[in-house]
Amino acid sequence: MRNAKDYQAAKKFPIFKGYIDHFNETSIDNDIPGMLSFFFIQGQIAVPYVRIPWGPAHLDPRNHVFWIQSSRTGKSIAWEFIGDILRDVGVPSDLYTTGTDAGLIGGFEMEEDGDGNKQAILKEGMLTGRKALNFDEGSIILNPNKHSQETVLYLQSACNPVGSNNNKLVKHTKLGRIETESLVSLWITTYPPSGVKEYVLTRGIFQRVLLYWSHWNTDRRKAVSMIRAESAFKRTPPMDISYEDITNYFISLEKRLRNRVLSVTETPFVEWDGMTREEQESLIQSAMTEVFKADDDTFYPALRDAIDDYYSLLSGLNPTIMEVVASFVPAMENNTIIFATHMAMLDESWIVKGEHVDMAKDILYDIFKNLILWLEDEVNIGPRTQEKAAQRGKWATAYHQIEGIELGNRGDGWKAKTKVLKIYETQNDCSRGSAYNNFERWGEPMFDNAKDGRVAFIRLKENLE
Repeated sequence: MRNAKDYQAAKKFPIFKGYIDHFNETSIDNDIPGMLSFFFIQGQIAVPYVRIPWGPAHLDPRNHVFWIQSSRTGKSIAWEFIGDILRDVGVPSDLYTTGTDAGLIGGFEMEEDGDGNKQAILKEGMLTGRKALNFDEGSIILNPNKHSQETVLYLQSACNPVGSNNNKLVKHTKLGRIETESLVSLWITTYPPSGVKEYVLTRGIFQRVLLYWSHWNTDRRKAVSMIRAESAFKRTPPMDISYEDITNYFISLEKRLRNRVLSVTETPFVEWDGMTREEQESLIQSAMTEVFKADDDTFYPALRDAIDDYYSLLSGLNPTIMEVVASFVPAMENNTIIFATHMAMLDESWIVKGEHVDMAKDILYDIFKNLILWLEDEVNIGPRTQEKAAQRGKWATAYHQIEGIELGNRGDGWKAKTKVLKIYETQNDCSRGSAYNNFERWGEPMFDNAKDGRVAFIRLKENLE
């Protein structure tokens, strides 16, 4: 994965790059979660005011994240930073570790009134209303038991578009019917599971979150430890974008979005402030084709290109896993539109343009590619041992077709990576894109890497000779 600074959005928007810089000071070498956390916060800022029309239905601006990564690699401290930002911009947040259905969607409690009469009072749950929720035990979603399966269903409903019937969380109790709406954004984390079954990944929750997996080997842990060591007895120097600049951006964004809705609907602020949630939702939906609009000339061609790129990643996949991977593509389409709208917010534009789609795809394409690699390497889907052996054999065959060279003090046996890829393409009758994807998936662990100028070289590892 690339560094955050290399993405188009970080190059264009100083506030976005500044946020990531602050995030990285807290959670080192977690650039992708850092970028996602920005949109996670921005989604909560925007959710009271923004609906994105899509034919007869709509999307909302929330961004739900499911982050799978080894223990003690920055997940918990990342939430501390996110939580600080949320607090300082006035967005409620909470932490869910374990609990009952009532803890999630609410429940009735018996209370006495002033006359000593008992009455059932509905207490709100964590999934009720607007808030950011840190769910730090995502393993129960990856390996659900009978009890946690209901939890998964509630989380799944909470992820459905705000203002839709599917966003309602319903439970029947002895004391009455509970129905609640959720404007919650979910930040779910867990350590890598030992094995994930196919039926789990085909559950709807995973098509409603951005699933990000990252492997931390010993070398990566050591590199981060060295960075942390350099900070001992030192204060972080001032950055070009301050923490206050970041919080002020989010605060001002909420004002801009609210004022946009009020302007489009010709609603006085006092009237808006006195509305019920249902009345506000009705107003927002009536105005959603006017708050943000697509640039017809650039938006739709860029979106079609993005969809083509996502489907290109399915080329060459084992048919068994292809069905699972394909089920994620509609979610990537949704997220591309949502993230493009986020880019328009950063651009202070009410017109969502092709360049906003391109910036969204720039991030989401890498996340989707990474998801595919994880699904292929870690998830128990279909016969994998034979396929892995066959692919390793194909890469070894392509490698041995080319004469090796010596690279200075790095020894001999080095071969130009592009030449090996070309041989693989020819021998396996596949496209350049498929060759690159298959190299990342199967070939890369087999080789050492080096560069001579701008030319990349690879050499088969000694234990594979």
